[in-house]
Amino acid sequence: MTAAGRRILVARPAAQSGRLLTLLADAGWQGQAFPVMDIPPLAAALARLPQQAAQADWLFFVSPSAIDIAWPALQQQPLKARLACVGQASAGRLARLSGQDILFPTAGSDSEALLALPQLADVAGQHWLIVRGQGGRALLADTLCARGAQVSLAEVYQRVDGRPDWRLLDEGPPDAMVITSSEMAEQLFRLAGPARAGTLQCLLYCVPHPRIAERLQALGATRIVTTRADDDALVAGLREWFSRHP
Repeated sequence: MTAAGRRILVARPAAQSGRLLTLLADAGWQGQAFPVMDIPPLAAALARLPQQAAQADWLFFVSPSAIDIAWPALQQQPLKARLACVGQASAGRLARLSGQDILFPTAGSDSEALLALPQLADVAGQHWLIVRGQGGRALLADTLCARGAQVSLAEVYQRVDGRPDWRLLDEGPPDAMVITSSEMAEQLFRLAGPARAGTLQCLLYCVPHPRIAERLQALGATRIVTTRADDDALVAGLREWFSRHP
């Protein structure tokens, strides 16, 4: 198949897929939304968020969803806390929204990379508010607490089953699928069921973190492209793969 005929499924929630689908189209490919997960906001948590933020020294946003869902609630009052996140794209978006300098790691795109920054070596007495969805990894909160910080959680959204169009998979496998979290990988295989497991295991996946690749490998996938954590890098990773596997 020619490069122009490539068909790429994007398994992100629909609200997060727009820019990536545009970039895929700009690359000459057919990007198709395949949302295996939805992320509805939690109204009660968002109502509490401004008061929580007013008491914090730092706000850490775990994901693009955390930024997009939480930020409208935070615009209700002046924000005194400093801001942190992971991922250059998220940092850029947060900087544009807030007008602040954003703390983020450049050597990685996860909690481990953030915790390695010198600014987090001495957090004793600081109050950190972690803005995230329900559940999630405890590493950042546990480590900050161990270093002497006070940590609170603002769980402002939940993850629920999406409604992907399975015909996009059943009528012929795509050339690749983009998965941007370990939860999405697990959701994909669970929703697909045993009858589609073999098809999923044979697909090419493009992911923005080694942890997602490891989860896909545990589920039986063998062809995985791992890139940096931004949309441009995902497209560049696919372009490089296709150039080596015409």
